[in-house]
Amino acid sequence: MTRTLGVWMLSPAGAFDLRAALSAELHAAIDELSVGLIKPQAVHRCRVRVKRARALARVGSAGAPGLASVFDDTARGVMRTLTPVRDVSALAETALKFRKKSRGKTAAAFEAMAHALDAESAARAPLDVQSAHTGLKDLLALALVWPEPSPSQVRRGARRIAGKARRAFRRARGAASEALRHDWRKREKDRLYAAELLGDAWPTRRRRKTGEKLGEMLGREHDVCLLLTKMTAAPILANEERASERAARTLRKSCKRLARKADALGARLHLGKA
Repeated sequence: MTRTLGVWMLSPAGAFDLRAALSAELHAAIDELSVGLIKPQAVHRCRVRVKRARALARVGSAGAPGLASVFDDTARGVMRTLTPVRDVSALAETALKFRKKSRGKTAAAFEAMAHALDAESAARAPLDVQSAHTGLKDLLALALVWPEPSPSQVRRGARRIAGKARRAFRRARGAASEALRHDWRKREKDRLYAAELLGDAWPTRRRRKTGEKLGEMLGREHDVCLLLTKMTAAPILANEERASERAARTLRKSCKRLARKADALGARLHLGKA
């Protein structure tokens, strides 16, 4: 089995090398945290690698459900260590993007929010790199003992991921619930990563470009909604109450617009139970 442009290809025998694919993602995650000064971008890339590994583990759960459960619990612990660093940084970036598109006091409100978020990020405890490394090495150890799944088990695991994404879309489509939207976002990430990594072993139409666009749209929607929640809970961070209210209205409109686009992409992606 060979790896080309991030996609694991089938061997002549038609088997998917799950153990090798898992190990590669985790080695890459460890490498992201092996430099001197770890920037938020490196933390983000590490998190993406862990998410890709979790998607692979869910594919492999058909043949090793107990191991997959332990793997996912361990991965969640790693993500809890990494997430705060990325979340605050992403919100600050989102606030600055809205500042550039706004004017007057509304722009100033977004700028004040970005500065407040930067200050919050600076005040946080530094990333516990040792804990993250330990968790990643534990995941790698689990990957190395993963029993190789049969082609039918790979198909079953992949179809389960696709089905969960499809059902999450149906629940979240047109919904105002952030919980439903967030769950849909996670399920679509699983589907996207699994479809990409499995390559020809993916049992349905991959529709990778549509999946990538959908993932980006849901990510933008998520960040904007998180920023709105932050601003609504603490309007004083935006300096002036009326300016904060105008900024919040801007964010609400953006959330609705992004949600409509995401819903349309979701309908296109899941057409025909892909």
